[in-house]
Amino acid sequence: MESVQRSYEDFPAMPSAVFRLMGYNVLDAPDETRSRRLVMWIYRWLCTCSHAVCVGFMIFRIFEVKTIDSIPLIMRYVTLVTYVINSDTKHATAMQRDSIRNLNKKLADLYPKTTKDREYYRVNEHYWSRSFLAMIFIYIGSSIMVVIGPILQSIFAYFTRHQFTYEHCYPYFIYDPNRHPVWVYIIIYATEWLHSTHMVISNVATDLWLLCFQVQICMHFSCMTRSLEEYQPDRTHDGDDNRFLAQIVNKHEYLVILQNDLNGIFGGSLLLSLITTSAVICTVSVYSLIQGLTLEGITYVFFIGTSVMQLFLVCNHGQQLLDLGEDIGHAAYNHNWHKASIAYKKYLLIIIIRAQKPVELSAMGYLPISRDTFKQASTVRSFTEHCLIRVACPIQLMSVTYRGLAMIRQMIE
Repeated sequence: MESVQRSYEDFPAMPSAVFRLMGYNVLDAPDETRSRRLVMWIYRWLCTCSHAVCVGFMIFRIFEVKTIDSIPLIMRYVTLVTYVINSDTKHATAMQRDSIRNLNKKLADLYPKTTKDREYYRVNEHYWSRSFLAMIFIYIGSSIMVVIGPILQSIFAYFTRHQFTYEHCYPYFIYDPNRHPVWVYIIIYATEWLHSTHMVISNVATDLWLLCFQVQICMHFSCMTRSLEEYQPDRTHDGDDNRFLAQIVNKHEYLVILQNDLNGIFGGSLLLSLITTSAVICTVSVYSLIQGLTLEGITYVFFIGTSVMQLFLVCNHGQQLLDLGEDIGHAAYNHNWHKASIAYKKYLLIIIIRAQKPVELSAMGYLPISRDTFKQASTVRSFTEHCLIRVACPIQLMSVTYRGLAMIRQMIE
């Protein structure tokens, strides 16, 4: 029995669905009713307003200083500040809805239309894997546990000590059950829930759109390389050979343009999120060590693991793109071109020359995203290079995170 070949709409369906968890509709759903759109619009603005209120209170508490009176609380504020910067940067990226829709339409037009073509492109192999979907669910689930953990602790305290402790997630709001009514606690918790939803969904769904587009571009590069390797040119059908290779050259150029569009949309958030994600992982690790084997500490450990995996997936797809860009040059050189005409060989030379310049997922042109970015020290020149000032800013993702964690632990001890 033949497996059903995925359509293009199956790929962006997942990032679209995740973004709709905060009421944001990147791609207009044609079957959506007017009342449903209104409800989603209201829900989205509740999330946005709650986020703005919580960030405002966070800034107020930082400048107030007197309520931040312990090392665990300092580490928690550092974590929250870096995570807010990370998620807001990605949210701003996702607000480029016209650019995202435009790139989505171009990739949809390029997607193979017939079942036979889809089999040749191996579209099902590029679809979201079960392990990847499981990671997304664990990420969202661990984020939910961070939010509902305090109320679960309060309920547990009620049944064990007969006292509801009115715990809540973020230290921005100070609730005193002896002075404030219960409805204030409910409003605080609902605001924190919507605030967390805004941050978590913005963080993960923007990366899902990035991966969705990157997977499509990698799929086309892979198929183009494979078709070039399999093609058998001969002087007897020189016209067909030249037309085939001209299509390869044109498609390669078009894919480079699409990759540049992708970098233009997501490059800014990539550069900042690489820095902030390392800081978040570092500070959350320290906070989890301080908390120990509590419900909050355990949920933060899960959150760290999924955050590291999320970062690795982005870097791994960047590495795949680099490898596929090089493979085209190898395929052009190694396939059976000896019987081809001079014109065919000239086209091949064009492909080989273009393949020398790597096609890459790039953070604003300053940092190519690859597995080396994830595991080794890379140097990023700051934006002041445009003013003839060269500043080296090392982003050593996992290695810097580890050294930062060790340094903070030593300072605390």
